[in-house]
Amino acid sequence: MKDFIIRFLGGYTKDEVLTTAVAHLYNTIGSDDILTQVSGRDGITRIYEGEKELNQGEISLLKSEARIFLKTSLWKVLQNDIKYKANKRMFEECKTEADMIVGKSWLYVLDCQETCLKNLVK
Repeated sequence: MKDFIIRFLGGYTKDEVLTTAVAHLYNTIGSDDILTQVSGRDGITRIYEGEKELNQGEISLLKSEARIFLKTSLWKVLQNDIKYKANKRMFEECKTEADMIVGKSWLYVLDCQETCLKNLVK
């Protein structure tokens, strides 16, 4: 029966069908939604958005946007805002170990975003 349903749905797996069905309710970001940089044996780094390899024009546009965004006042304000709230959570409002972990998590996410932008610029 399971094989029949998969064939009937056009080859989609149960996980793909469920993910699509609940996409409006939950965070359903998957590997096909993120940028991935892969260094080939030929020394060339390729950038993929999901399974689609980006062409040079798309890569150049992303790099220039990342370079500009890192220099904007908005990025600096957002960084400071997140750092302030994380520090306040960790040092002033901290009542449990979980509060400390939440603040550290915010700082980790901020660092991941900045690292991703800087790696894209390179």
